[in-house]
Amino acid sequence: MLPATTWVTTLTIVGLIATALRIRARLEYRRQSRLHGCEAPPCLAQLDPVFGLDLILARFISIKADRRNVSLLEQFRQNGSTFQSKTLGRTTVFTIEPRNLQSVFSTNFSAWGVEPMRLFAFEPFVGKGIMCSDGASWEHSRALIKPTFARTQIADLHLDSFGVHVERLIDLIPKDGSTCDLQPLFARLALDSSTEFLFGESVEALDPQLTSSSAKSFLAAYDYGQSGVGRRIQLPQFNFLTTDRRFWEACKIAHDFVDRQIQKALLLSSQEGHSEKKPRRYVLAHELLRETGNLLDIRNQLLNIFLPAHEAIGVALTNIFFNLARHPAVYSKLRNEILDAELSPCNLTFERLKGLKYLQSVISETFRLNPTIGTNSRMALKDTILPTGGGPSGSGTSPILVRKGDIVVFGFYALHRQPKIF
Repeated sequence: MLPATTWVTTLTIVGLIATALRIRARLEYRRQSRLHGCEAPPCLAQLDPVFGLDLILARFISIKADRRNVSLLEQFRQNGSTFQSKTLGRTTVFTIEPRNLQSVFSTNFSAWGVEPMRLFAFEPFVGKGIMCSDGASWEHSRALIKPTFARTQIADLHLDSFGVHVERLIDLIPKDGSTCDLQPLFARLALDSSTEFLFGESVEALDPQLTSSSAKSFLAAYDYGQSGVGRRIQLPQFNFLTTDRRFWEACKIAHDFVDRQIQKALLLSSQEGHSEKKPRRYVLAHELLRETGNLLDIRNQLLNIFLPAHEAIGVALTNIFFNLARHPAVYSKLRNEILDAELSPCNLTFERLKGLKYLQSVISETFRLNPTIGTNSRMALKDTILPTGGGPSGSGTSPILVRKGDIVVFGFYALHRQPKIF
């Protein structure tokens, strides 16, 4: 066993080296800032300037109270359109400046990524795919998935098959005028439509005869798995201290369910291969089977695309009807527009739906008030620059130098409430 003096000496040397490296990094940061004319945005007031534990606690409280978007909106109103905080040795820049969004998501796209932030949290649940990868892996996933969003494919699925699921949902609504919770019905609608879109076969979650189906257990497992991913992504540095058996059980249920769907798609694809009939529409599972025989990779891609697809449909419909229920005049005007269009299953087309201008406005306003994703974030993969927001006022126009490993958070909920834009 080493003497105590040896341990003290070792720790002192390590501490001095760490301090020297930190000073060097700060000096380099200041040099680069001066070189590019950068200024730091104002720093969020915090009691703990080293680890930011008070900010972490406040964030968890707001998430638990379902006030994360609202609390972030309040911070933007107090501190300006761009500010920063320091937690656990890392700087996070919060911004709602459109030029910064354009830089991160378009003009300087390669400098930013999600894999260092998300992969640890997402991989146990959905594997490595488009939601948690960067570079060549992300490009590969995007190339496989992009055709599913072609207009002809969307029109084919949602106009030919979506109506069946909607009719089943309507049948489940009480006819006696009693109160009905639409949110779980919309979740099941999303499950049915998404699985048909991805696997070529709906899981029939809206079928009233299915009282204890694997589809319902999958939906419950998926909901819990998503919440588990959300918890893991908040403090990834300390996830080794936590255990959640239910999360890992949810991952297994989700994986087993998708694996069964892949096997069905494999069988159906084999049958279509021996048939002269042309497949009636694009199905992602079938296309992935043509691209690769790696069933694990196929499962990962399907789960990664199901994550936003399932969320987008269910959340959007819930928010639309939530707002319509509170604005009867808007509901009445929308209903009249649809009745005047004299739509029926025979004449319903993608273009006719786009022609319902008031309907499009209702959808757009819902997405403004209740964006499906209230915040989004990216990590700097190298030292880079945000074009605006620097300066002590919180609404400055100087560029901001962002170091590799630091994070930028975009508050879409707050952005959509900016009077100068909307």
